[in-house]
Amino acid sequence: MTSLPLTFVTISPKAKHTATVIFAHGLGDNGLDFSNNKEIRTLASQLPHIKWVFPSAPERTITAWKGDPRRQNISKAWLDYLREPLIYSLEYEGIDEYVEGIMQSVELLGAFIQSEIDSGIPEERIVLGGFSQGGAISLITGLGGSQWRNASDTKDGWKLGGVICLSGWLPIREKLHLSSHSSTIPVFWGHGVQDEVVTWQLSSESANFIGDKVGVRYGQYTKIGELGVSFMSYGVAHWMAESEMEDLRLFLKKVLPLEE
Repeated sequence: MTSLPLTFVTISPKAKHTATVIFAHGLGDNGLDFSNNKEIRTLASQLPHIKWVFPSAPERTITAWKGDPRRQNISKAWLDYLREPLIYSLEYEGIDEYVEGIMQSVELLGAFIQSEIDSGIPEERIVLGGFSQGGAISLITGLGGSQWRNASDTKDGWKLGGVICLSGWLPIREKLHLSSHSSTIPVFWGHGVQDEVVTWQLSSESANFIGDKVGVRYGQYTKIGELGVSFMSYGVAHWMAESEMEDLRLFLKKVLPLEE
């Protein structure tokens, strides 16, 4: 079994383990604290055949926080924030340290996917997701091709059961190489219309970009769990709405159904 490079927490399945969700936290959080959120615990209890894995991101310097006396500029993070408010800029893709940090996190999450495969869970019974920048890195890991993993790995991406992005965005566009499987992977994308950390506009533009690049249906009229990007809006700020968790439950029931 693959040795895991990060600390992590699991929520064990209450029934026979036939599927796994790997979920990445947001900036400054950690796997333990995120796994203890009431919304996550309630969702896990409703899907007893699924094991949940919550890795903790490595610590890194947050460029946008340098010189801010209110915050420490080193935090658990999947990628750097170069400036605030958060935006997408093609300029960022020319900064080697920024792109290399993203690639490092892709490899780290990839190790968790491989560990589940080694334990006997098929790729199509694994869903990768995350909140905020955890969702951002899950999009690239789950939909990206071999260019976003170790150079010696020639496999063209993971053929996962699904990808989840909650309150996230796509930090890389022009350099994003999607796998040949990406058009067959359902994506659940939820975002709060009152979000001021990752704006709804930034998230919507990101989802639209992926839909266009993959050539799949995109938007709120894409049925949850069907092929394409289901982009759903909720009346909350930078957090998870109760109705969003219900939609996510329906998504997971669809893409990771209970096996007899």
